[in-house]
Amino acid sequence: MAGNTIGPGDDLEAWCTRCRMNLNHRVIAVVGYEVKRVHCLTCGSDHKYYPPKRVGVREKNAAVVKNRPDTPPRPKPRKTNSRAYGEWSTFMKEMPPDAEPRPYRLADMYTVGEFIEHPALGVGRVLEIVGRQKIQVVFKDGRKVLICNKQE
Repeated sequence: MAGNTIGPGDDLEAWCTRCRMNLNHRVIAVVGYEVKRVHCLTCGSDHKYYPPKRVGVREKNAAVVKNRPDTPPRPKPRKTNSRAYGEWSTFMKEMPPDAEPRPYRLADMYTVGEFIEHPALGVGRVLEIVGRQKIQVVFKDGRKVLICNKQE
């Protein structure tokens, strides 16, 4: 008789389908000599037994790079709204080829149809005057409300 038999109640290492990691599990069901169901001792889920996955060199290196404190986080790529971009590109076609967009400043006043250049948002067109100190401008990323005519 084999001395390495595993039965219900024994602990072993297995792949947890919920945690997505190799963790300690408690055996729930055994059929013959095969473990069928386990209970994760970390998250408490019951699931089919999966043997522990080997972590390859690629995954180890990725984990080391991911957890290094000296590496700055990567900036996430900006998503562009296709509808907003379409609206913006339509307005940009109306801009004369020799025209320079006016630099955006808080203290300046703007008129509808004027092209402006914002330092962070890029080139846009004034669509609407909203009250005495706000304008609505269409940029590549969509419509934005900006402050204007601000007295310092």
